[in-house]
This record gives sequence, C-alpha cells and structure tokens, in this order.
Amino acid sequence: MQTSSLSLYNPNNLTQEELVDRFVIRKKEFEKIFKDIKNSDMKYPEQHYIIEGQRGFGKTTLLKRLYFEIKGDKELKTSIIPIIFPEEQYNIRRLFKLWEETAEHLEMENVEFKGLYDEMDKYSECDDYEDICFKILEGKLKEKNKKLILLIDSIEGILKKFKTYEQQKLREILLTSAEIRIIGASSDVSEFTFDYNKPFYDFFKLIKLKGLNLEETNEFLEKLGGIFNKKDINEILKSNKGKIEALRRLTGGVPRIMALLFDIFNDDKGPEFKELDTLLDRVTPLYKYTMDWLSPVQQEIIDIIALRWDATTTKEVADKIRMQSKKVSAQLNQLEKNGVINKIPVNKKNYMYQIKERFFNIWYLMRFGGDKEKHQVQWLVNFFENWCSREELINKSENKEQDLYSVKKNFDKQSNDFNTIYVLSKTLLWNGLIEESLEKAHLFLQVDNNTDKYNKAINEYLIFLMAKKQYNSLFKLFDENEFRLRDKFKPTYYALMYFMKNQNEKFEIEFKKVGEELKETVEEIIEEVNKISKKETIK
Repeated sequence: MQTSSLSLYNPNNLTQEELVDRFVIRKKEFEKIFKDIKNSDMKYPEQHYIIEGQRGFGKTTLLKRLYFEIKGDKELKTSIIPIIFPEEQYNIRRLFKLWEETAEHLEMENVEFKGLYDEMDKYSECDDYEDICFKILEGKLKEKNKKLILLIDSIEGILKKFKTYEQQKLREILLTSAEIRIIGASSDVSEFTFDYNKPFYDFFKLIKLKGLNLEETNEFLEKLGGIFNKKDINEILKSNKGKIEALRRLTGGVPRIMALLFDIFNDDKGPEFKELDTLLDRVTPLYKYTMDWLSPVQQEIIDIIALRWDATTTKEVADKIRMQSKKVSAQLNQLEKNGVINKIPVNKKNYMYQIKERFFNIWYLMRFGGDKEKHQVQWLVNFFENWCSREELINKSENKEQDLYSVKKNFDKQSNDFNTIYVLSKTLLWNGLIEESLEKAHLFLQVDNNTDKYNKAINEYLIFLMAKKQYNSLFKLFDENEFRLRDKFKPTYYALMYFMKNQNEKFEIEFKKVGEELKETVEEIIEEVNKISKKETIK
C-alpha cells in the first residue's frame, strides 16, 4: 500500500458516509458541541465556539462531522441551516464579504433564499453596506424562521484581516443576534482571544484538541486497518507496540502524522529509527514550506533554537546571531505571534523560547543537524521504545535482598562483564552502600559507553538512584560529558530536575526547558520514582 492511498483520509476528499464511518477520534469534543446545539433553541443569542489545535489535529474533520450531523438531524434540519467555510478563504477580507459569501452559500443549498445576494448587491455603493448586508440576511432568516450556524475553518485568518471596527461590529452582532451562531476552528487563537485590548478577548468558548493518547492511537490505526482491508492490523499493532508508542510520543500524537505511520508499519521488522526517517521524509514538504515562509533573519533564529532543541534564552540567540537583544526579541515576538515558537517564562522579565511543534524540531535536527544532534534524536527514540515496553521497575526492586557476598565474589571472577558489574552496583545501592555503588556504576558505564546496548538497564539504575534520593550524586553523573547521559536519558534527566528544582533556581529553570514531547514520559518517571521511594520507606 502506498502513502498516496492515505490521502483518502483527507476530510475534503471524503463523502459524508466515509467521513462519518471513519470518525473515530474527537468523539468527546463532537458530542459536547453537538449536545449544546441540540439543546439550544436559539431564541436568544447562544455561546459561540472555537476549536483550537495545531495543524493535523483533526479540526477540519470535526467541523465537517458537525456539519453533516446538523444537516442530517431530523429535528434540527427543519430550523437550522449549517454552512461550512473551507480552510482557504482568501476572498473574505472585509466583514461585508462574510455576509455576501454566506448569502451565496444559502442560495446554492436552499431555493427559498434565491436572490439573497442580488438583494444585498443593490446597496453595494452605500457607505453602510456591511450593515445593510447583515440586516437583509437577518431579516430573511427571520422571515423563513431559520437559524444559521457558520462552521468556519481557520477562523483566525479571517478575523485577523478584519479592521478593528469590523471585529467590534461582528462581536456586537454575535452578542445580540439570535439568528446566527459561529463554530470556528483555529491553530492559533492567542492573538485575538487572549489580548485584553482585542474585541474578541475571552469571547469564544474554546475546545482545545490534544494529541492522541495510546488508546486513541490504537483505535485510529485499527480503523485505518479496516478501511484498507488490513486483516492482520491487530497483530501489527501488537508486535510494534513499543515502536508505535515511541513515535506517538515523539510526534505528539498528531492524527495526521499517526495516519502516515499506518503503511510504514506494514513491514514490522525494521528498526524504529528507519521508520522515523521514512516519516520525516513524508512531512518534509510541509515543514520546508514553514521555513521558506520565514524571513532570512527568522530562519537564522529558528536554526539556532531548533538545533539547541531544549528551550533557549534571548541572550543565547543574540550571542549566536551577533545581533542586539532588542532586535532579536522583536523577531522572537513575531515568531511567537505566528505560532512557530513558544514563550516560556523564566521570571517576571525573562523568557526562554522553544519550537512550538515538537516534531518540526525533530525534523529540523535530523535534516540540518550534525552527528551530535542526530544521535540525540536516535537516543530519544530508543529511550521511548525501551521505556514503553518496560516491566514495572517497582517489581524489579524486590530483588534487592541478594547475598552481597556472593555477588561480590562473582564480580571478582568476571570484572569486565557489564551484567556482573551492574548487578553488584545495584545490590550495593539497595543495601545503602551508595559510594561503593557509584564507583561500580562508573565501571559499567565505561563498558557500555560505545555500544548503547545496555541503555535500558542503565536507565533503571538512574531511577533507582533517584528513588534513594541521591539527587546530587545523580546530577554529577549527568554532568560528566564522557558518558553523555543527558542526551541518552533526557526524560530521566528532567525528572531529576523536578526533584531538585526547590534546591536552586538553576534547577527550576532547567526543569522548565522540558519539551512537550517529553512531558508524558517525565511524569511517568516521577511517578515511578515516588512509588519505589514510598515502598522503601514503608519497609
């Protein structure tokens, strides 16, 4: 099966029957909004919605699903007319144009509104044309005893083009008219809904879409398996469990990207890094467009931020780019406004910056980074797969009551064997002999340093060390460049920063650098550490 076949999942290419059948994610959000529509008689002005989520999160699909449901509902279709505006609305630059487009949509789908646009157009030379347009539209709706729900994709693109007085006028209409309701979708609502000085500040009810969790991902991939008659899809999902979960976390669970994984996993024998590389190739046109759209100075700034991966400061960018901090700050603000980067507060005055779409950052590291950056990504992929297929570490801590004498004796015979050194180091740790355990830890780290063969076991040791509250000793290990533990065990490092953040401000700042792609795993490690610590305390 070729990737092109998955273009059928593009909601704009699907029939009503296909879209409804394949609608397996965003069910909660759909039910919440539709229930509100169903229970609202629109006698009075109703709550307006914006569905917020980054590209590929399923906003368009959700809007179309609502459109079909409203249109097909036996009760609603007698009184409510849904109109859906596609993502690219280049022609709606003024408020009156929104009403003209609405009139044309109504005419195309409802004979009873024939001539509505021409009725508006007669007044096109009037100074108050946009007011006249809405009055004509509202009057016609009242005359026909109909209500209107406008489903507007990329609503931010339309609202940003309106002049301030037009935004204010639209807000007043939506507050006072019971004939019209808006449900929009947007990838970035910060500029026009969270700015106190903007007309739509705190106006819309936001429905925030998140990346798919593990259960949703499996349900989604199973559905695709059914669509494309992949009879062994359940076996593929089972045998690739660690890989799929690793890539889900790395990509943030973006539905569009998870759909691309479907045919990549037809061959379940390849290494996880091969699958990541294939996935990166398929998103290259999208991310290349993002870079090409930026100005030259912004491209240079993004290069610095992306290659650093973890959040970075204005000063660090300014020093690297050799530009005044004020000028860099202005560019960073514009990049944040355009949804390319996130701003992370360090304190009341200072901020750090990070690429907003984390998989875009991964793509950039792999396409433009050196060997060091590519190794960082490879280590993280391996970490995720190992972590997601782990046994519960708390059960492994049961083996601490080993005969220390026999373990030491075994070590004397095979002192260069990783497993022997590792078992001794862990046994020493559980028996409270911390310094001796750390001494042996340096030995097994030295054995593994050029192989990465035992990374899973090493990560367990680091977590057990954390559970013993040996935070400073663990930090020293992470600080030794020889072993590159920060790069190899990035989520565990940030879990350590969580436990150390109250010791010193530098650790608190460091913890704030954790990327969105790491948060779920970091939280799981913190939970695991707390469980083991609690068990040890009880004993």
